[in-house]
Amino acid sequence: MKNNDLIQVVFTEEELTENNTHLDALLTAVTKNAPELSSEERTRYGKIGGSNKLLVGKAHLFMQQNPSLVPAFVSMEEFARDFKARKEIEGMIQKLELITRRLSDTKILLDNDNYNDAMAFYRAIRYYAGEQEQMAIPIYEEMKQFFPHGKKKEEVSANTEK
Repeated sequence: MKNNDLIQVVFTEEELTENNTHLDALLTAVTKNAPELSSEERTRYGKIGGSNKLLVGKAHLFMQQNPSLVPAFVSMEEFARDFKARKEIEGMIQKLELITRRLSDTKILLDNDNYNDAMAFYRAIRYYAGEQEQMAIPIYEEMKQFFPHGKKKEEVSANTEK
């Protein structure tokens, strides 16, 4: 029998507890310093793209090299703190994106395994129902709702025969 199992993942209870504890702790830590913007605020403030990041980086460099040219209303101390925090957060986001990507890829493989096994089960149930296996008929009747295109073919055949 063909095995379509692309991946095997088994978390122990300890691993699940540990992972969720770490995620909860990270969420708690981030909540202290990271506000949650509304949709309107996200639109209003946006995020800077690549060329604007270069502008900010270059301004930071020139401001450090030429402090006498920095306007009095711009706090170099605050700018430097924001600049540093932004770089630190960007590093954290990259790590989180890597974790998210790996978990997402793992989920894709698991979903594929589940789908292929479910389809194999459905094909077997459809066969058994066709052979009038009493236990299979109600299962087939319930599962065939996920394949509405089959009904149209049956209806067309029934209407053509009339």
